[in-house]
Amino acid sequence: MTTMESPLNHVTAKVLMVGPDLTLHGGIVSVVKGYLEGGLPQACDGFEYLGTGVGSSKLGKSVAFARALVRYRRIMPEYDIVHLHISARGSYKRKSIMARMARKAGKRIILHDHDGEFAKAFEEGGNDYRRDVRETFGVADRVVVLSEEWRDYFAENVCDPNKITVVHNGVAVPAKSCSPCSHQDVLFLGRLDARKSPDVLLRASREVLKRFPETKIVFGGDGEVEKNKRLAEELGIADRCEFHGWVTGDEREVLFERAAVYCLPSKNEGLPMSVLEAMARGVPTVATAVGGVPQVIEDGINGFLVSVDDIETLSKRLIALLESTTLRETVGVASRETILRFFSIARSINEVLEVYRSYLNQ
Repeated sequence: MTTMESPLNHVTAKVLMVGPDLTLHGGIVSVVKGYLEGGLPQACDGFEYLGTGVGSSKLGKSVAFARALVRYRRIMPEYDIVHLHISARGSYKRKSIMARMARKAGKRIILHDHDGEFAKAFEEGGNDYRRDVRETFGVADRVVVLSEEWRDYFAENVCDPNKITVVHNGVAVPAKSCSPCSHQDVLFLGRLDARKSPDVLLRASREVLKRFPETKIVFGGDGEVEKNKRLAEELGIADRCEFHGWVTGDEREVLFERAAVYCLPSKNEGLPMSVLEAMARGVPTVATAVGGVPQVIEDGINGFLVSVDDIETLSKRLIALLESTTLRETVGVASRETILRFFSIARSINEVLEVYRSYLNQ
């Protein structure tokens, strides 16, 4: 059950939205599911979501995309707007093909970037890659980014500033908050890889676990699980760490309910859904000041910000929260209020609908 959301503003447009297959994991899938479950399809005159397929190998992904492309070519004429969710590498290549096809067909095109490592890929990609990226984003009528920080980066490096719109991610807010004051666990959700930096949390946890004998460090995510288990062994804290793999639904809610603190020490981000989800549940959050995170967390008010790879400060912030139920309650209440006011799913969907509506007035 979620809190009451503000009504959606209907738009007289037919929209074809394209993104990853909804059986996959990751932030873009979470965003899209939020749109679909939050009522975006019903707020349009016509709507269809097309996943670009699933494959376990490079060949399998290519075959799946080829099949999706056949359907895309067949149904695209029925729609006014093509809304493409895009990230780096393979996703960028697929969506650049689709964007060019939509341009030839005379469709309105939205490129909606979610990639927390866009700047890294863009700057390391070489002149030909950067030229191709600029051409692809030049095809778009509107470029949607997740934060003001990414708006400034795109405006300076990628495309015409006048075509850029910020649409913050949004989440459904549960009717009832969690109870972080009665628990001691530290929770991490997301892919266990170098970008999300679970190793930083593990290293910061050594001092934390010395101080709080009932605390466990809980990981919900796939990726480099065995590598991080080995690191926990090396640090002597393996018996205090739990690795649950990728979690969804009720299992995910159980982990939120167990948490005293949520922690995401990423090196790069767009606007992480897990941070919004934790804050919506009243779980005080410690995260790195990257991507759009500073647009959500006001340091010391509704959460805490730390620098990338700052193990010492991260440890101090976790300790401060774990030793004070008053601080956890104050920060948790403020974080939930932030999401209710500024990052609800209804607000996010209405911002998307405004992008659609802008085409109708041209």
